[in-house]
Amino acid sequence: MPDISVHLNDDLYDKVSLVARMDNVSVEVLFEEVIRRHVDYVETVEDFSAMPALRLENYELQRDPEENDENYSFRRSLFQ
Repeated sequence: MPDISVHLNDDLYDKVSLVARMDNVSVEVLFEEVIRRHVDYVETVEDFSAMPALRLENYELQRDPEENDENYSFRRSLFQ
């Protein structure tokens, strides 16, 4: 595993250190987890971007039992 160095100003380090202590982990472990979560997030967003757009014609919009025509039309317009 490669070693890296990260330089933080004192104020940011104090905040990071506090969060690490609250999570009962080291600053190094906290950084690794934050980076891992961000990479997972980016991969998920990329997966979503490959999905086809949500289009109403592919789905049946459920009408609420007490919904009037005007409200139902408005909700449908949100998908068009």
